[in-house]
Amino acid sequence: MALGFTTATASGTDLHSNLSSTLAASSSSLGSLTDYSTYPLIRQGDRTYFRDPEDTYPLPCDLPEIHRQSLRTLMLLRVLGGPFCNPHLANRPPKRILEIACGSGLWSGLCHEYFSRRGHPNVAFAGIDVVSIAPDLRKQGMNWQFKRHDLRRPRLPFPDDYFDFVFIKDAGMCPASPAQSASGLSEPLRVLKSGGILEVWDSDWSFRSLLPNPAPARKTSSKEQEIADTTATYTFSSATPFTRAQNKYLVDYNSWVEKSFDQRKLTALPCATIGLSFNSEVDLLENVDSRRVAVPLGELRWEREGQGKDSKGRPRKALTPEQISIRRTALLTTIQMIEGLEPLLMESSGKSRDEWDRWWAAMTADFLQKGGLASGECLEVSAWWGRKK
Repeated sequence: MALGFTTATASGTDLHSNLSSTLAASSSSLGSLTDYSTYPLIRQGDRTYFRDPEDTYPLPCDLPEIHRQSLRTLMLLRVLGGPFCNPHLANRPPKRILEIACGSGLWSGLCHEYFSRRGHPNVAFAGIDVVSIAPDLRKQGMNWQFKRHDLRRPRLPFPDDYFDFVFIKDAGMCPASPAQSASGLSEPLRVLKSGGILEVWDSDWSFRSLLPNPAPARKTSSKEQEIADTTATYTFSSATPFTRAQNKYLVDYNSWVEKSFDQRKLTALPCATIGLSFNSEVDLLENVDSRRVAVPLGELRWEREGQGKDSKGRPRKALTPEQISIRRTALLTTIQMIEGLEPLLMESSGKSRDEWDRWWAAMTADFLQKGGLASGECLEVSAWWGRKK
């Protein structure tokens, strides 16, 4: 996969060891303990999930899910052009960075690489997450610390005005995230210094279809549009023409995930909600901005038929190997996400195990073999950022 970034995390063996230790502690203690913070995980089928009945986070927490998140992170860095979108950070490197819901610490490692290549190897990184799966990145020369922390707790384990840059990625399913909680930005802003940057990336969990030849989003810079043209992705805004997903399996999935998320008081459209969270912090944030990018899940029919045009009105050329890789990664991580949501989707759909298995086999064949995602179906990703006053 030619996404142009190396990984700075430890090996999969280290991640597997951390996960296995946490799961073993949980499994050996289920009979007598309800301390979900200390023993957070449980096996369900052949996947590992949070066992706290009050934690509505629906995705697994296991090695396949960490690999999915890693692929998604690498793809996002390519289509967004780097480890952050705020245009001022490259020239003003922060001294202290906090990654909230850091998972394996991959983003922190890649951000460390970014600043090291630019002569700033001593930027200090901190990561927090409810499960301790991040390896010790100090072994790779990073100034790094990890703190285990449940984001539902009222305060982050750091003092006021401590970090220059706070970053949150793919946390839209966490109950206390900016997408799900009205106070989701209050703690990140508390630990952020005046003049520091808060940036949030996320992806929507339901899918739409992009209509042919959308114009570039307004206010898109020449650099951002160049990245979009190079990666065969599409910048968009609220004015960009979309329609409902056309693929029948995504229609099913959208219906089930929206029903299930609504029951759990989660939103399947975190990007729009995060934007509202940023815009509601006018007393604390300035220079708020965003980028929204649609990543097609396959080669679109109107591209293949020569109707697609680039940002300068020229016919789009055939997809390059890297562009195909980006779309394939978006599709693969979407299929893996649907697989991880299986218990939730089976419940919402009312399907038996045999019925679900038949639906799953037909869906994957349609996505991977029959070119069923040629009608504009896209993964929508967004980045929001602002500067603390």
